[in-house]
Amino acid sequence: MLKFDPHIHSVYSCDSRSTPRDIIDRAEKIGLDAIAISDHNTTKGSKEAFKIAYYEKKDIIVVPSIEISTDKGHMIGLGVLEDIPKGLSAIETSDRIHDAGGLVIIPHPFSSYRHGLFCNTDPNMIVDGIETKNARYIIGHSNKKAQHLAYNNRLATLGASDSHFIESIGDCYTEVNTKGNHSIDGILKAIKHKRCKPAGKGTSNFIIAKEVFAKKVLKKYPKREEYVRGM
Repeated sequence: MLKFDPHIHSVYSCDSRSTPRDIIDRAEKIGLDAIAISDHNTTKGSKEAFKIAYYEKKDIIVVPSIEISTDKGHMIGLGVLEDIPKGLSAIETSDRIHDAGGLVIIPHPFSSYRHGLFCNTDPNMIVDGIETKNARYIIGHSNKKAQHLAYNNRLATLGASDSHFIESIGDCYTEVNTKGNHSIDGILKAIKHKRCKPAGKGTSNFIIAKEVFAKKVLKKYPKREEYVRGM
Protein backbone atom coordinates (compact mmCIF):
# COMPACT_ATOMS: atom_id res chain seq x y z
CA MET A 1 0.00 0.00 0.00
CA LEU A 2 1.38 3.40 -0.98
CA LYS A 3 0.89 6.39 1.31
CA PHE A 4 -0.46 9.17 -0.91
CA ASP A 5 -1.48 12.71 0.09
CA PRO A 6 -3.58 13.92 -2.87
CA HIS A 7 -4.45 17.44 -1.72
CA ILE A 8 -1.60 19.80 -0.82
CA HIS A 9 -1.36 23.53 -1.57
CA SER A 10 1.78 25.40 -2.57
CA VAL A 11 2.70 29.06 -2.99
CA TYR A 12 0.84 29.01 -6.30
CA SER A 13 -2.39 28.94 -4.33
CA CYS A 14 -3.47 32.25 -2.82
CA ASP A 15 -3.53 30.86 0.72
CA SER A 16 -0.29 28.90 1.15
CA ARG A 17 3.40 29.72 1.53
CA SER A 18 4.81 26.22 1.06
CA THR A 19 7.15 25.93 -1.93
CA PRO A 20 7.03 22.79 -4.09
CA ARG A 21 10.55 21.89 -2.95
CA ASP A 22 9.61 22.30 0.72
CA ILE A 23 6.58 20.09 0.14
CA ILE A 24 8.65 17.33 -1.46
CA ASP A 25 11.27 17.51 1.29
CA ARG A 26 8.61 17.28 4.00
CA ALA A 27 6.81 14.43 2.26
CA GLU A 28 10.03 12.45 2.04
CA LYS A 29 10.86 13.17 5.68
CA ILE A 30 7.55 11.84 7.00
CA GLY A 31 7.54 8.77 4.75
CA LEU A 32 4.93 9.54 2.10
CA ASP A 33 5.29 7.57 -1.13
CA ALA A 34 3.33 9.96 -3.33
CA ILE A 35 1.85 13.46 -3.30
CA ALA A 36 -0.35 15.67 -5.45
CA ILE A 37 -0.08 19.44 -5.29
CA SER A 38 -3.67 20.50 -5.95
CA ASP A 39 -3.39 24.27 -6.18
CA HIS A 40 -6.35 26.55 -6.72
CA ASN A 41 -7.00 26.93 -10.45
CA THR A 42 -3.43 26.31 -11.59
CA THR A 43 -1.09 23.41 -12.29
CA LYS A 44 2.09 25.50 -11.86
CA GLY A 45 2.95 24.09 -8.44
CA SER A 46 2.20 20.56 -9.59
CA LYS A 47 4.45 20.90 -12.64
CA GLU A 48 7.28 22.43 -10.63
CA ALA A 49 7.16 19.61 -8.09
CA PHE A 50 7.15 17.02 -10.85
CA LYS A 51 10.27 18.54 -12.43
CA ILE A 52 12.09 18.59 -9.08
CA ALA A 53 11.22 14.96 -8.39
CA TYR A 54 12.12 13.87 -11.93
CA TYR A 55 15.42 15.68 -12.45
CA GLU A 56 16.69 15.08 -8.93
CA LYS A 57 15.56 11.44 -9.01
CA LYS A 58 13.53 11.78 -5.83
CA ASP A 59 12.05 8.60 -4.41
CA ILE A 60 8.54 10.02 -4.41
CA ILE A 61 5.75 10.00 -6.98
CA VAL A 62 4.28 13.39 -7.91
CA VAL A 63 0.79 13.02 -9.38
CA PRO A 64 -0.33 16.05 -11.42
CA SER A 65 -3.40 17.77 -10.03
CA ILE A 66 -5.45 20.95 -9.76
CA GLU A 67 -8.29 22.16 -7.51
CA ILE A 68 -10.81 23.98 -9.65
CA SER A 69 -13.38 26.54 -8.48
CA THR A 70 -16.59 25.62 -10.28
CA ASP A 71 -19.65 27.84 -10.12
CA LYS A 72 -20.96 25.73 -7.20
CA GLY A 73 -17.82 24.72 -5.31
CA HIS A 74 -14.43 23.05 -5.53
CA MET A 75 -13.44 20.02 -7.58
CA ILE A 76 -10.08 18.29 -7.94
CA GLY A 77 -8.81 17.07 -11.29
CA LEU A 78 -6.43 14.32 -10.17
CA GLY A 79 -4.00 13.37 -12.93
CA VAL A 80 -4.66 16.55 -14.90
CA LEU A 81 -1.66 18.30 -16.47
CA GLU A 82 -3.45 21.31 -17.93
CA ASP A 83 -5.24 24.28 -16.41
CA ILE A 84 -9.04 24.13 -16.53
CA PRO A 85 -10.90 27.47 -16.33
CA LYS A 86 -12.64 28.35 -13.10
CA GLY A 87 -16.29 29.38 -12.96
CA LEU A 88 -17.64 26.62 -15.20
CA SER A 89 -20.51 24.41 -14.12
CA ALA A 90 -19.71 21.30 -12.11
CA ILE A 91 -20.80 19.09 -15.01
CA GLU A 92 -18.67 20.91 -17.59
CA THR A 93 -15.68 20.93 -15.25
CA SER A 94 -16.11 17.21 -14.64
CA ASP A 95 -16.26 16.56 -18.39
CA ARG A 96 -13.08 18.57 -18.96
CA ILE A 97 -11.25 16.64 -16.25
CA HIS A 98 -12.23 13.33 -17.81
CA ASP A 99 -11.34 14.59 -21.29
CA ALA A 100 -7.88 15.47 -19.92
CA GLY A 101 -7.47 11.91 -18.64
CA GLY A 102 -7.98 12.76 -14.97
CA LEU A 103 -10.21 11.61 -12.15
CA VAL A 104 -12.94 13.79 -10.63
CA ILE A 105 -12.39 13.96 -6.87
CA ILE A 106 -14.57 16.13 -4.62
CA PRO A 107 -12.65 17.72 -1.74
CA HIS A 108 -14.37 18.59 1.56
CA PRO A 109 -17.72 17.94 -0.20
CA PHE A 110 -20.05 19.00 2.62
CA SER A 111 -18.06 21.86 4.15
CA SER A 112 -20.02 25.02 3.32
CA TYR A 113 -17.40 27.49 4.60
CA ARG A 114 -14.79 25.88 2.32
CA HIS A 115 -16.79 25.82 -0.91
CA GLY A 116 -17.91 22.20 -0.59
CA LEU A 117 -19.49 21.30 -3.91
CA PHE A 118 -22.23 19.09 -2.49
CA CYS A 119 -23.53 21.91 -0.33
CA ASN A 120 -24.74 23.59 -3.51
CA THR A 121 -25.43 20.89 -6.07
CA ASP A 122 -26.69 17.32 -6.45
CA PRO A 123 -24.46 15.00 -4.39
CA ASN A 124 -25.45 12.14 -6.67
CA MET A 125 -23.68 13.55 -9.71
CA ILE A 126 -21.19 11.18 -11.29
CA VAL A 127 -17.68 11.52 -9.82
CA ASP A 128 -14.78 9.14 -9.31
CA GLY A 129 -14.18 9.70 -5.63
CA ILE A 130 -14.59 11.99 -2.64
CA GLU A 131 -12.58 12.98 0.39
CA THR A 132 -14.08 11.20 3.37
CA LYS A 133 -11.22 12.12 5.69
CA ASN A 134 -10.11 15.72 5.25
CA ALA A 135 -7.64 16.77 7.95
CA ARG A 136 -8.87 20.36 8.16
CA TYR A 137 -12.41 19.70 9.34
CA ILE A 138 -12.96 21.35 12.70
CA ILE A 139 -15.67 18.83 13.54
CA GLY A 140 -16.31 15.39 12.06
CA HIS A 141 -19.87 15.90 10.76
CA SER A 142 -18.86 16.74 7.18
CA ASN A 143 -16.53 13.74 6.97
CA LYS A 144 -19.30 11.46 8.21
CA LYS A 145 -21.72 12.76 5.56
CA ALA A 146 -19.07 12.13 2.91
CA GLN A 147 -18.53 8.58 4.19
CA HIS A 148 -22.25 7.89 3.99
CA LEU A 149 -22.47 9.21 0.41
CA ALA A 150 -19.44 7.22 -0.70
CA TYR A 151 -20.90 4.01 0.72
CA ASN A 152 -24.30 4.52 -0.94
CA ASN A 153 -22.85 5.57 -4.31
CA ARG A 154 -19.91 3.14 -4.29
CA LEU A 155 -17.31 5.87 -4.69
CA ALA A 156 -13.59 5.75 -4.05
CA THR A 157 -12.81 7.16 -0.59
CA LEU A 158 -9.76 9.33 -0.05
CA GLY A 159 -7.96 10.90 2.88
CA ALA A 160 -6.12 14.19 2.37
CA SER A 161 -4.29 16.74 4.47
CA ASP A 162 -5.58 19.70 2.43
CA SER A 163 -2.34 21.19 3.70
CA HIS A 164 -1.73 24.94 3.45
CA PHE A 165 1.45 24.82 5.54
CA ILE A 166 4.35 22.41 5.80
CA GLU A 167 3.63 20.96 9.25
CA SER A 168 0.24 19.56 8.23
CA ILE A 169 1.34 17.59 5.16
CA GLY A 170 0.39 13.93 5.52
CA ASP A 171 -1.87 14.41 8.55
CA CYS A 172 -4.50 12.60 6.51
CA TYR A 173 -3.57 10.56 3.46
CA THR A 174 -4.82 7.79 1.20
CA GLU A 175 -3.57 4.22 1.30
CA VAL A 176 -3.46 3.03 -2.31
CA ASN A 177 -3.10 -0.57 -3.50
CA THR A 178 -1.38 -0.25 -6.87
CA LYS A 179 -0.78 -4.01 -7.13
CA GLY A 180 2.90 -3.29 -7.64
CA ASN A 181 2.45 -0.59 -10.28
CA HIS A 182 4.06 2.20 -8.27
CA SER A 183 3.57 5.03 -10.76
CA ILE A 184 1.20 7.88 -11.58
CA ASP A 185 -0.82 5.58 -13.79
CA GLY A 186 -0.85 2.87 -11.14
CA ILE A 187 -2.16 5.27 -8.50
CA LEU A 188 -4.89 6.64 -10.77
CA LYS A 189 -6.01 3.16 -11.80
CA ALA A 190 -6.11 2.01 -8.19
CA ILE A 191 -8.31 4.94 -7.17
CA LYS A 192 -10.57 4.48 -10.19
CA HIS A 193 -11.11 0.87 -9.16
CA LYS A 194 -11.56 1.85 -5.50
CA ARG A 195 -8.44 0.09 -4.27
CA CYS A 196 -7.85 2.83 -1.73
CA LYS A 197 -8.88 3.95 1.72
CA PRO A 198 -8.41 7.03 3.92
CA ALA A 199 -6.01 7.09 6.87
CA GLY A 200 -4.39 9.51 9.28
CA LYS A 201 -5.56 12.16 11.73
CA GLY A 202 -7.01 15.63 11.79
CA THR A 203 -4.70 18.63 11.80
CA SER A 204 -4.43 20.30 15.19
CA ASN A 205 -6.72 23.33 15.48
CA PHE A 206 -3.96 24.98 17.49
CA ILE A 207 -1.55 24.63 14.57
CA ILE A 208 -4.18 25.95 12.14
CA ALA A 209 -4.82 28.96 14.39
CA LYS A 210 -1.07 29.58 14.62
CA GLU A 211 -0.78 29.62 10.84
CA VAL A 212 -3.78 31.95 10.45
CA PHE A 213 -2.10 34.31 12.92
CA ALA A 214 1.08 34.22 10.85
CA LYS A 215 -0.89 35.09 7.74
CA LYS A 216 -3.31 37.70 9.09
CA VAL A 217 -1.25 39.38 11.81
CA LEU A 218 2.43 38.76 11.10
CA LYS A 219 1.88 39.19 7.34
CA LYS A 220 4.27 36.41 6.38
CA TYR A 221 2.40 35.53 3.23
CA PRO A 222 3.73 38.39 1.06
CA LYS A 223 6.78 36.14 0.55
CA ARG A 224 4.49 34.01 -1.60
CA GLU A 225 4.09 36.81 -4.13
CA GLU A 226 7.84 37.34 -4.26
CA TYR A 227 8.40 33.66 -4.97
CA VAL A 228 5.75 33.47 -7.70
CA ARG A 229 7.02 36.63 -9.41
CA GLY A 230 10.51 35.19 -9.45
CA MET A 231 9.52 32.03 -11.32
